[in-house]
Amino acid sequence: MRFERSIWLLLGAGALMASRTAVAADLTCSSSTTLEALAACVRDQMPDRDSGIFVVPSSTQMSAWRSVVRTMMGGRCDIALPSSLSSFARIRLVRDASNGRRYCVLMEVADRNGDGIVDRGLGTFIVDAAAQRELFHAAAHPIADTGTETQAVTIFKETRSRSFMIAGAHRDASFVESNCQSSSAISDAAHNVANMFHATYLELAAYYGSRPWWAIQWHGMAQSTCAAVDVHLSHGVDVTPVEGDRILRLKNKLLAYEPAWRVGVPGGGVCSLNATTNVQGRLLNGVPSYRVCGSPAASYSGRFIHIEQDPAFRDPDSWIPVVMDTWP
Repeated sequence: MRFERSIWLLLGAGALMASRTAVAADLTCSSSTTLEALAACVRDQMPDRDSGIFVVPSSTQMSAWRSVVRTMMGGRCDIALPSSLSSFARIRLVRDASNGRRYCVLMEVADRNGDGIVDRGLGTFIVDAAAQRELFHAAAHPIADTGTETQAVTIFKETRSRSFMIAGAHRDASFVESNCQSSSAISDAAHNVANMFHATYLELAAYYGSRPWWAIQWHGMAQSTCAAVDVHLSHGVDVTPVEGDRILRLKNKLLAYEPAWRVGVPGGGVCSLNATTNVQGRLLNGVPSYRVCGSPAASYSGRFIHIEQDPAFRDPDSWIPVVMDTWP
């Protein structure tokens, strides 16, 4: 009896250990062989709408994230994550099977309750150390703006741009109202500053300084929104762009490839989605970081480009040559 009881205790302990191992999972998307597959995997395991899952990172964690972003932008990936990040994030080189190139990936992986969803909703940042263009592509509203996460990562990859980020949660994942902009939940990366998405913008702005670079945010609008246009381009302000402006060049290149598309910019009165409340746009347009929640930008720097698209206009193949020609 004592022997049998010992066996059962051992078996029970083994089952408990197996259960704990299953619960304390790391969702690394290790089977993803391309960046598109990786972005789709990240999207599918992030907190969805009304999930109630979003953890505001501490200032220490955001500072540590910024430090890692700077190191990645410098071309390194063989680094140990700071202790404030290492329990829930990983950094590694990923080889894309479609082009053979390697990318440095920083991503949230911890799933301590084993539900297949990451625990915090912090996001994923990718760098191409051999980039040809100083462009940063970002999907601020994955899931909500359908397809923009895989569209943006494909454009990042095929245009040999420097960096990419996908926000870590559906914009309405949390039930908690933002204290940055009360019309948004705290999980909305484009309208809050206490998240890794905004921290990345802060670090990229510091990293580049006065050197030329551009940050493109890829968004999606409903087909019934701004019915007079299919695509709307802005700098995050409701100001008519001046001759020679980058979004005018982007518009003209887009129409050269897609002449049937209806493309709008601020000033024509065709669309009001000019991202004037977008905190990253405000930051890159010169609003001090401590004022971006409540103060709109008075003018634009040209560094921030906000793209709204109807559902049928999010095919990356339509955009890749346009981006390459706009930033040759």
